Amino acid sequence: MPFVPVPNAVLAELRMTQDSQEIENTLWFRFETDPTSVLLEQLAADLLQWWIDSYADICSDEVELREVVCTDQSSATGPQASLPAPIGANGNLTGNTLPNSNSLTVSFRTNNRGRSFRGRNYIAGLTVGVVVENNAVPGYMASVVAAYETLLPSGGALTSGTWVVASRFSGVDGDGKPVPRVTGVTTPITSVVIVDSIVDSQRRRLPGRGK
Repeated sequence: MPFVPVPNAVLAELRMTQDSQEIENTLWFRFETDPTSVLLEQLAADLLQWWIDSYADICSDEVELREVVCTDQSSATGPQASLPAPIGANGNLTGNTLPNSNSLTVSFRTNNRGRSFRGRNYIAGLTVGVVVENNAVPGYMASVVAAYETLLPSGGALTSGTWVVASRFSGVDGDGKPVPRVTGVTTPITSVVIVDSIVDSQRRRLPGRGK
């Protein structure tokens, strides 16, 4: 796929390890100007602290944060900042951990409708204790939503930048392949929701399957 520039936008990668498998979640942020190295480093520091303060409370102690990488998406040659996590940056949930492929989908909503204006993450490191009958996690859902809501403007986790959904493609062609935009579009996230409480599956997170 060709590179699609997204003006003033940063792709943040939260790189983790679970059961020797490298996994990650990604988030997008927008600034008022082209992101400088200083802004990227500050964003990485904010997100690393957010992971320790909020995300760690919703994942197993078998999940370890390795690093946060923030990359300017305004151009294919923009700056990048990488911040390694401190030793012992693990989740706080104890007890037996579900297989790597078990996950919960959290959805990010904007004021616009359509696939181009929604994002998602797959929560890693669910434990047996958060699951009740029928593979559901009703009580755990509120903790996940609360953790991500701290990234909203009212949440206080960010010192600069706006959490957004980035759209680099619009529709599909006759072969079903995504059609790249000339320039990506970003839309501020206004709410965090979990559509249902059923545990989902991410097969690529199984050990040896890939990142």
